[in-house]
Amino acid sequence: MRRLSISGAVGIWLVLLVACTSADTISETEMAALQEKADFWEIDQIEKKFHEATTKKDIEMMVGLWAPNATLTVGPGLTATGTDEIRDFWLEKSEAFKPETNWISDHPAYKVEITVNGDLGTLHFECHYVDADTERMQLATVADMDVARLDGEWLVTNMVAGSTMLVP
Repeated sequence: MRRLSISGAVGIWLVLLVACTSADTISETEMAALQEKADFWEIDQIEKKFHEATTKKDIEMMVGLWAPNATLTVGPGLTATGTDEIRDFWLEKSEAFKPETNWISDHPAYKVEITVNGDLGTLHFECHYVDADTERMQLATVADMDVARLDGEWLVTNMVAGSTMLVP
């Protein structure tokens, strides 16, 4: 929660700084650096919303993270293409979205990696699914995503999921 508050404060600070600063006093380099920080923050929000969506089983939030023609690969021969197939995957095949599971999607913040290159970027993170009733870890996965700014919004264009080892 503290990190979310800090991230939100940084995002608001960046918006206010840009809004309150005259274009004459900010160089192109400074403006590019501010844009990159804002892009990092927005891409980081994808990771946060992803985990919130799985924890709350909020399919609309989950599908809202994806570009219309995005792909999701979860294993050999298991690729969903487009938001309809991605929605079906989460609702029909994902353990996290099953009605009988009561999992919290935890994510070690220090393992998040983000890159930005103009309107394209990458996002890497781990998901540690903890059963809320037993407080035991049920599943650890990793996600490697390609993201893109489409019509001013950062969305997932491709995700490859896999298993991971729990290491510090």
